[in-house]
Amino acid sequence: MYTNVINPIVTFFINGIGIEAIYIGIDIILPTSILKVLFGCNGLEAILIFIAGVFAFKANLNYKLIYLLQGVLLIATINMFRLVLLAYILEKHSNYFHLMHDYVTQHIMLFIAIMLFLIFTNNVKKSNKGFE
Repeated sequence: MYTNVINPIVTFFINGIGIEAIYIGIDIILPTSILKVLFGCNGLEAILIFIAGVFAFKANLNYKLIYLLQGVLLIATINMFRLVLLAYILEKHSNYFHLMHDYVTQHIMLFIAIMLFLIFTNNVKKSNKGFE
């Protein structure tokens, strides 16, 4: 369901960079290939890691909710641009697709989720607002 929300947005941006694309469910159909946006590819893995970290940390619920909203939106946005980048690579430099998909961009998403969590914990500790 989440993928069905982000795929139209991603497809819009893929078309915006000059690559014709349409989406059907989890598939983004490109001129020479199909980009399947599965669970790990849709950004939910990084989002869930971030959410789990924030909920596990001792802090005020309202403070957590503010950071959750901001963090989830940021991770989702970055992941959508990641998908646009992967579509570009798949169409223009397909021999690098697996390297970029399996190693580079996937690890960048996990790194971003962890960094956002660390920023959250640092801000909670600095402000003491999280412990009220």
